[in-house]
Amino acid sequence: MVVRHFLLKSGRDVTCLYYHHGTPHADMALSFLEGSVGSSLVVGHIDRAVPKGASKEAFWRQERYKFLDKFNDKRVITCHHLDDQIETFLQGITHGNCDRSIRPQIGNYIRPFIRVPKNSIINYANRHDVRFVVDPSNMDNQHTRNRIRNIVIPELIKANPGLYKSMDNMFQAKYDQG
Repeated sequence: MVVRHFLLKSGRDVTCLYYHHGTPHADMALSFLEGSVGSSLVVGHIDRAVPKGASKEAFWRQERYKFLDKFNDKRVITCHHLDDQIETFLQGITHGNCDRSIRPQIGNYIRPFIRVPKNSIINYANRHDVRFVVDPSNMDNQHTRNRIRNIVIPELIKANPGLYKSMDNMFQAKYDQG
């Protein structure tokens, strides 16, 4: 919603894309979006179950990008932010992949807020009265990403209060090299 607000304020024409993952929160988020953005909303729906033994998050991401790929004639802005970048990197490390990250741009996918901390986005929303919803499952620490978000990163910030700047510098250097 912040990205939409920012782009509309800049005079841009915006179509919102939403992928419904078939969860109770997805119903709530869709209802919110329908009431907030109306006809500028295009919705995709998951049409099959997570394959046995597959990672739910990985499967959902794959299906979501299949939907987004249908819009390859337009710029698709995803709302990834620096916290997502750090979580993805740390999650990669836990699986033995120290090179995992979210690229700022791939093809028509643009992530203009990948260097912006999530709290800056929330502060923007609060300053401009931009309503948004939060998925309550983000607090469920049974999921690896949520444990990283809710437990590991706060501990790392205690060890290094400049964690966001350090991580942003590391990612920026990586993408500057190509």
